[in-house]
Amino acid sequence: MKKLACILLWIVCSHTVLSQTITQIDSVSQSMCLYLNQMDIKNDTLAMNNLYNKKVIPYLNTFEASKMNKVGQQVYYRLQRNCVAFRELLDRIDPPKESVSRLAYKPKSEVSDADLQKLKNAKKLYYFEVSGDTTQVLIKDGKWLETFADNTYSNLDMNWITNTEFELVFNSSNNETRSNFSVQGDTYIYQVLTKENDYFVLSVNIPGQPIYEKLKIYHY
Repeated sequence: MKKLACILLWIVCSHTVLSQTITQIDSVSQSMCLYLNQMDIKNDTLAMNNLYNKKVIPYLNTFEASKMNKVGQQVYYRLQRNCVAFRELLDRIDPPKESVSRLAYKPKSEVSDADLQKLKNAKKLYYFEVSGDTTQVLIKDGKWLETFADNTYSNLDMNWITNTEFELVFNSSNNETRSNFSVQGDTYIYQVLTKENDYFVLSVNIPGQPIYEKLKIYHY
């Protein structure tokens, strides 16, 4: 099962009212996350189906058909952002091309000053999406500009906040995943951990969440 295919399961039903604010969407996703964490179903596909049948469909049933696609996307992606258990469930159902390591503690940076400076001087980087697609990064004038395989983009502010940590603050995107996953002002904290042959190992944390995810970003 592909992760994005889950969206198709969520676009059914019919009915009412006004579009939801992100605050409301986040509240709904947090309720779904709590339900998922309390669920005692060992089979991942059954767990996904149960979440879909018990929580997602009833929520989408409160909207008229013309609004369901957008709300379904928002709930799906904000649930990924706000719920570690949901991200882990998706990874087990459809493992990412590069393995994801999640830590319940903040890892210690062991990067040398010389290697750290290489990253700080870098103007172009790239990394791999869950699908295996390559995302290009241009760092320019305090901006972190991403170009995706389909030629869509994201625009974020980049600020170094400690010697080894920087924050990315989301501004805008015309990419379906990023524009639903993040809203303007969402912040992500990255720490440079080590440098390997052609890539840096970083950790990323969403403020307010106790999990640090390790990832690779490659340099030219």
